Amino acid sequence: MEIGEIVFYVAIGSAVIYQASRLYKFIFKETEDQQEYESKLKESLADEYIYDPETGARMTLEQAQSGHWIAHNNESCIMSEKEIDSLYTEEEKDAYRTINYLISSKKYKRQKLTSEEVNCLEKTKILGKYKDWSYSDSFGIKYYNGILLIPSVSYGDNDSESQAMFWLKLNTDLGHYYLREKSSVEKLFDLIRNDDELRLANYESFTFKRTENLIVVNDLLKNFEGLKGLEIEFMNNNVFIKNTKVFNYKDVKKIEDVLINLPNDY
Repeated sequence: MEIGEIVFYVAIGSAVIYQASRLYKFIFKETEDQQEYESKLKESLADEYIYDPETGARMTLEQAQSGHWIAHNNESCIMSEKEIDSLYTEEEKDAYRTINYLISSKKYKRQKLTSEEVNCLEKTKILGKYKDWSYSDSFGIKYYNGILLIPSVSYGDNDSESQAMFWLKLNTDLGHYYLREKSSVEKLFDLIRNDDELRLANYESFTFKRTENLIVVNDLLKNFEGLKGLEIEFMNNNVFIKNTKVFNYKDVKKIEDVLINLPNDY
């Protein structure tokens, strides 16, 4: 083969490779979102710290692997804005800002659930309807006798989300009732016959054990009139209020604003 022919075929081959590479980049061109995700992922991997979701403690990977690390004071384990901004989704950012609010607020104080409290939660309808549940954080409520916890509820395989749940401990036997928002079919049937024992507009109630203090139960429910996206359960002397969306600041404040104005004589 002549030198001229070799040069010709090399030039043709180079041109084909160049065009193929351009075509590949065009087909597999990253979107701006993908580029942003990869950038934030690199930043996250470069961070020398990891977080314990149960305690909020921050540690290095080496400390976590060795099992020897010093937990920070729970009240001061606040994630910085820089660290929050490095998170990918807005839901994650909002969730961590909400946890920061709970940690820094004088209205709450981190506390572990006792085994008796966990056993009580396991008997609730509000959590029992899920395939599984766990919790990552719990706070004592200073403005009322109760607890705020962040349960992670599982809908199925690899499908779970964290939510906000308030637990009030009262001195009155409230029976056992569960309320959730009505479906469109239930709203239609209620036009014909509304036989709910408890009265809260647009909420369906289910009775498991009646109480002689029904007036107290309905009086408590009046405080939640007009609020959407909640589940409420009365069980003996306990009241549980949970949101139905992923853990967020707006829902935490919505429930907090109701509870902070409740009288303490129930």
